[in-house]
Amino acid sequence: MWNAYSAGYIKNNKTGNRFIMTISFLAAMMLSLVSGLFYNLWADQVKQTAAKSGTAGVEFTPVVIAYIVIFTLACLALIMMIHHAFAATMTNRIHQLGILQSIGATPRQIKSALVNEVVVLSLPAVIAGNIVGIGLCWAVMAFIIDSTANLRDYTLTFTYHPIVFIGSFVFSMLTAAISAWIPARKLSRIAPLEAIRYGNEPVVKKVKKYRIHSAVFGIYGALARKSLFVRRKAMRVGTMSIFLAVFACISILNMLGVSGLSTQKTYFDRYKNNWDFLVTVKGDTYSKDLLNVIRNTEDIAGCIVHRIVNSDTKIPADLLSADVQKLGLENLSSSFAVSEADAYNTKVPIFILDDKSFAEYHGEANDANVVAVNIIWDSVNSERTDRRYIPFLNESKEIVLNINGKDISVSAFGDALPVLREELTQYALTLVMSESHYASLGFDLVAEEIVYTLKMTDESKNDVLEEKLRGLLETYPDYAFESRMQELADELQIQQGLRMIVYLFTGILTCIGLVNIFASTLGQIHQRKREFARYFAVGLTPKGAAKILAREAAIVAFRPILLTIAVNIPLMAVMLDAGGISADDFIAQRMPLLPALLLFAAVTGFVALAYYLGGKKICNMNLIEAIRDDTLSM
Repeated sequence: MWNAYSAGYIKNNKTGNRFIMTISFLAAMMLSLVSGLFYNLWADQVKQTAAKSGTAGVEFTPVVIAYIVIFTLACLALIMMIHHAFAATMTNRIHQLGILQSIGATPRQIKSALVNEVVVLSLPAVIAGNIVGIGLCWAVMAFIIDSTANLRDYTLTFTYHPIVFIGSFVFSMLTAAISAWIPARKLSRIAPLEAIRYGNEPVVKKVKKYRIHSAVFGIYGALARKSLFVRRKAMRVGTMSIFLAVFACISILNMLGVSGLSTQKTYFDRYKNNWDFLVTVKGDTYSKDLLNVIRNTEDIAGCIVHRIVNSDTKIPADLLSADVQKLGLENLSSSFAVSEADAYNTKVPIFILDDKSFAEYHGEANDANVVAVNIIWDSVNSERTDRRYIPFLNESKEIVLNINGKDISVSAFGDALPVLREELTQYALTLVMSESHYASLGFDLVAEEIVYTLKMTDESKNDVLEEKLRGLLETYPDYAFESRMQELADELQIQQGLRMIVYLFTGILTCIGLVNIFASTLGQIHQRKREFARYFAVGLTPKGAAKILAREAAIVAFRPILLTIAVNIPLMAVMLDAGGISADDFIAQRMPLLPALLLFAAVTGFVALAYYLGGKKICNMNLIEAIRDDTLSM
C-alpha cells in the first residue's frame, strides 16, 4: 500500500508536502521556544530557592503558575493547529480514498498510509523547527537578561538541557502522529460509495440566510458569508486562536496601562514632593550624628527622621465629632466596637519625629506636644475611589486618651500626616509627637525600623548624591537605601518587560491562529476550486471571485477584532472605575493604541495574504479539470 500509493503521492504532490512540512516546522519551533523559556524560568526559580533556603525546589509563585497555564494553552493550541492542518489536507483526498477502497484497500491500510505520510514528511521539519526554536529562545532570554539587569541583584544566564530538546522533539512527533491518526481514522471509516459520491465537499443540510450581508455587500457578501458558514468547523480553530490572541493582548495591555497609571497617580505623583531618597535602618533608635551629617550634605534640602509604633485606646462617644456621631462610628466601619463604658476601641498609630521635624510640622510657635490627625473617611457618603473626609474628634473638647497605660493629652489637631512617604491608616486615630516628648512618656513600645526621608535641591544631581549617601552609610550594615527616581525607572522598565512578555505570547498565539487560517485557506484549495468552478460555469468572473474572497477575508479578520473591542469597552469601564482613573486620562496617557493598531494591521494583512494566495490558485485553475478532477494529485 505504501509503495503503491503513499510514496507516489509524496513524490507527485509537492504543494501538499510543503504545506505539511511548514505546519510541522512552525509547530515544533513554537513548542521548542515555549519549552525553552519554561525551562529557563524553572531553572532560575530553583537557583533562587536554593540561594534563599539552601534546598532545591520551586515555589509556585503567580508568575510560575501563569507560565504553566500559558504553556499548557500553547501546547493545546499547537495540537489543535496540527490536527486541523492535517485534517484539512486529508479531507481533500476523500474522493481518492473512496476509489482506493472500492478496489480493495482496507481501512487499516488507508489509515496506516496516511499516518506514515505525515510522519515521514514531519520528521525533518520537526528537527529543524526545534533547532530554530532554541535559537529564538536564546534571543528572547538575551533580551530579558539585558532588560532586567538593573532589577536583579544576581546573575541571570541562558540555560538549556538536552532533555528539553529530546522532550520537545518527542512531543512534536507524537503530536504530529496523533494529529494525523485522528482524521485518518475518521476518513478510513467513510463508506466507499459515499466518499466517491461527495468527494471532499461537505454535505450541507441547511444554510442560514444572511439578509444583512446581502443588503450591505450584495450577492458577493452573501456568498462569502454562506461559504464561511458551510466551512465553519474548518475555520473554527483559526478564528478562535486569533480572537484569543487579540483579546489577550489588548486586555492585558489595557490592564497594564491602568495599573501603571494608577501607580503613577497614587504613588509617584502623589509622593513626588515628599521624598527623593529613603534610608531605612533596623532598630528603634536613630543616630543624631548620621542625621546631622545628612542635613549638612551639599544639595540635601532636608531630612526627616521618623518611626512608627502601634497601640490602641478607647474613645468615649461624647468625644467624637458631630459628623461622626450623626453617621454612627460603627456604620463607617465594622472594625469599631462599642465597649461597656460607651467607648469605641480604636487603633492608634503613633508617628515619632525628630524634634526639629516635629516643630516644623505643627509650627514652631505652637507649644503642642501631641498632634492628632483628625480626619476619618466618610464611607457612607463617598466611594473608595473618591474619598470624603470628616473630623474624627470634637476639637472643642479636651481630649485625654489612655494609651498603653498612660494618659496623653491631645493639644493640637491636623488634617494630614507629616511630609513623608506614608499612607494614613484608615479608621484609626493617628497621633504625631516629637522624639523628646515620646521619651518622656516612658512607653515600652518598640519600632522595628527608623526611616530617614531625604529631599534634594536639584533632581539633576540624583546620581551624584546617591553615590555620596551610600558612602556615608557604609558604617551602617543594616540599612536599606531607596531612590525615587531609580524606583520610577525600575517601574517603567518592569512595565516594559511585562509588555514584551505579552507581545511574545501574543505573537505565539497569533502565529498559531494565522497558521490555522493559512491551513484552512490553502488546505482547501482543491475543494474550493470545485466550488468556484460552479460559480464560473454560471457566469461569475474572476473579478467577482476576488470580491467574494475579499469579503471572506474581511469577515475572518475583522470579526475577532470587533469582538475584542466590544468586550473590552465594558471591561475597561470596570477597571477604570476600580482604579479611580478617568477615561480621558487613560486615553491620553496609557491607552495602547499603537500596539493595538499594529496587531490589527498584522492580523488583517496576513489573513488577506492567505486569501490572496488561495484566490490566485483558484482563479488560475482550469475549469474543466476542477470539475472533473479525480486524479491522485492536487
